[in-house]
Amino acid sequence: MREFPFLSSSAVYLEIGQSSLKALHGDDGLEMALERLEDGRLSGPCREKVSLGLRRLLKKKGWLGRVRAYCAIGARGVALRRLTLPRTGKDELRRLLLLQIESEFPLPPDELAWGYRLLGEDPVRPPGTPARQEVLVVAVKKEVVEEYSEVLSACGLNPVFTLAAAARGHLVPPAAGPYALLDVGSSQSELAWFEHGVPTAVRILPWGDDSFTRSIEHSLHISHDEAEKLKCQLDQGAAPEGELGLRACGAVEAALDSLGRSLEGTGSAPEIYLTGRTTLRKEIATGLARRLGKIAPCEPLGVVEGEGRSAAILGLKRSVEENGAPPSLVLQVKPMNGPAGLTRPAPLQWAALAVVLAIASLLFPYAEATFLKARLARRLAAIKADQGRLATIDRELGFLQFLKQSEPPYLDAMYLLSKAAVPGTRIDYLSMNRRGDLSLRGSLRDGTQVADFRSKLIDSGFFSTVVVEEQTPTPDRQKVNVRITAQWKSAADRESLAVGPTAAELTKPKSAGVEASPGGSPPAVRPGLETPPGAPLPGAAPSPAPPRTSPPRTDPKQ
Repeated sequence: MREFPFLSSSAVYLEIGQSSLKALHGDDGLEMALERLEDGRLSGPCREKVSLGLRRLLKKKGWLGRVRAYCAIGARGVALRRLTLPRTGKDELRRLLLLQIESEFPLPPDELAWGYRLLGEDPVRPPGTPARQEVLVVAVKKEVVEEYSEVLSACGLNPVFTLAAAARGHLVPPAAGPYALLDVGSSQSELAWFEHGVPTAVRILPWGDDSFTRSIEHSLHISHDEAEKLKCQLDQGAAPEGELGLRACGAVEAALDSLGRSLEGTGSAPEIYLTGRTTLRKEIATGLARRLGKIAPCEPLGVVEGEGRSAAILGLKRSVEENGAPPSLVLQVKPMNGPAGLTRPAPLQWAALAVVLAIASLLFPYAEATFLKARLARRLAAIKADQGRLATIDRELGFLQFLKQSEPPYLDAMYLLSKAAVPGTRIDYLSMNRRGDLSLRGSLRDGTQVADFRSKLIDSGFFSTVVVEEQTPTPDRQKVNVRITAQWKSAADRESLAVGPTAAELTKPKSAGVEASPGGSPPAVRPGLETPPGAPLPGAAPSPAPPRTSPPRTDPKQ
């Protein structure tokens, strides 16, 4: 549905990130920092500050009513899936998408804010099969969108949510083919891959503009404020002379090396476009392109950002003004069924409830003292008896909690990989780091095994995302080489998972080794990682060490 031009010009464009909010209304811009609680939600004072700032920015007149707000949210917590479905009508397509989301995503559709975009017909449809279409599905937790919607609605805005990476894609020239878009923020960056102008994957990199400041601070052993001042001088082309200037330039080069290492292994693209205030410096793009080598050339889009004018906001504004309609990829929340959610208690009921609560609050201390006196006396006696052990228990508990929180689940991830792998699977390269990024390269028999392997990893509930980055057949057509990246969930989300072999699986190899006769068949090997040639079977006598080969490399410090 197209909108009136004067309504589009009065709209508000926002980008909501993890640590900042930017807004643009006409020529007026707004930028403010966000304060979040431990669970990721906005704090109470932060909500009030955002509401007050947006009200001042709007300066709307009464006859305009509610103003449309186009909001671009960051990629943290966002999942993208590219699905292939039969060609159906709109209602039937939505029903199929609900079933696919139920199986592909870790949360049910009722707990997600999701949207989709049709990508066209499946280009690899076999002859004689029904017509199929490709659909891009983007989803995020419903609580994230609901919280932002509540704050914006209280300011008189009618919000529409989309993905910030998709909004930045509107700044790339239309003739560009497949490409990647790197947006450099203050503390982190977003790397998105595009095909035909549609984002197909997105990743968050723990590298930002502050990386230059930290590199200068550590290299020169100066304070953070002095490092920031020196970085500003480098940005203005006024580098200090002598050894100080050389060391500062070396620190900048070291920061670029860190970014180059982060981009290695993230897939190749014909070209990488750069956005962000730091990328306006020409030497940043040339230095990054020099480090990537043959992977991809880098080109800054030349977006001059200011207060309330980020790349996502400018791209979103261009899309709305050129098309005269909301973005094609909109995140929606399932509305509440029935009028029950709109009913409110009458004022008299509120008053009666307040009286009951006041009386209960006055009587509760006396009732608690009467009924729990004996129990409290027993607990006090037990606490006094164990008082001498409390210091030791607290110290040991703190140490165990530190070990539990700081230990990455490398073994759990490798166990799930072995459980999901079918016989004959070969893993040539395996990389994991403490941030939860997992990357492997290997070979399977065919595409069906690849899909089954990926589905088992998703169904385990351990990984938040599992993406098949590359899938190519071997020259002899006997196997399929694949490259898969995944991200495991946070420690809090993994607490409810039971990862590890069961008691039956632990006793089975032992019983098989006892029952096997010297002349009988060797004990069974657990399906999973393929046994390298020449390696001894479990339970067999050791053999002379073969020439050392290169095993799959695991790099926790990547």
